Amino acid sequence: MQKKIFLAFCALVCLSACRAQAPLTGADRDSHGCIPSAGGVWSQVLAQCVQPWRDGIALTQVAPQGSAVFAAYVILSEDGTQAEVFTKDGAFVLKRSFTPDGPQWTARSHTLKRLPAAWEWYENNTLTYRQDTAR
Repeated sequence: MQKKIFLAFCALVCLSACRAQAPLTGADRDSHGCIPSAGGVWSQVLAQCVQPWRDGIALTQVAPQGSAVFAAYVILSEDGTQAEVFTKDGAFVLKRSFTPDGPQWTARSHTLKRLPAAWEWYENNTLTYRQDTAR
């Protein structure tokens, strides 16, 4: 009887050892070497992997009361001429220009404004994300 139990145990150990193991968190890498499972994404403006919530400027979605609120993150290039904005809809690279109100970065229907007390992100001329710096 003990021999049968021992053989069954050995068979079970062999089967579990032969099973394919799922990749470990952090063991995945994209084409740039970023680790998506750790939140890493490629930043075009910095030409390196970033974690937007750690490395960027956090903006909060301007949403009607009671609806889901998302965040967006801004990464500026070293010289400030470009901004990359990461939203739930993707990443957008914008180019800087200057206005009487201060610098702004634009691309097609997207505008990022740096005001004295806030960052603001507009889509189709509608304010969608904002971050107050006076806290």
